[in-house]
Amino acid sequence: MDHDERRERASELVAALKLPRPLTAELLHRHMEGLRHKRIVIRAASARMMESGVCGLWIAVDGEDFERIHYAPTESAVHRQQFINHEFGHMILDGEKVLLPAERVALLAPLIPYDAIVHALARSSFTEEQEALAEAIGDCLALTMLTDSTDVRRGPQTGFGRVL
Repeated sequence: MDHDERRERASELVAALKLPRPLTAELLHRHMEGLRHKRIVIRAASARMMESGVCGLWIAVDGEDFERIHYAPTESAVHRQQFINHEFGHMILDGEKVLLPAERVALLAPLIPYDAIVHALARSSFTEEQEALAEAIGDCLALTMLTDSTDVRRGPQTGFGRVL
């Protein structure tokens, strides 16, 4: 899939979510919990996760009533939200999930019982189609939030004099 096809597919998937508008990070989080029928706990990644090269990770554990998203610690709220949006992208692509070996998840999150790990997704390479599509979905979510925020505060966005 080329860049334009990927962007179009991401737009279709996001449109199908029937997101609340104007979209905010909080509303997106709650909407995703509704779609997943579980709480989604979002936390900064541990030092151990960061040492292994993880900048975003989605973990679901068998029998738990919540899922986890870990993101690379950053002072930038925009950057942090993009890590989270990317993991939401993986959740939206749930039928196309790529599994991490349980051994790797156990190393990253040692408090999770090894035999309870159902699946986890880690951001590893933008060259893989799964990662590229999750990133395109994350971008689409971010643009929706930006557009909604701008429209609410200042009226329609023209882009004149601003970097978009």
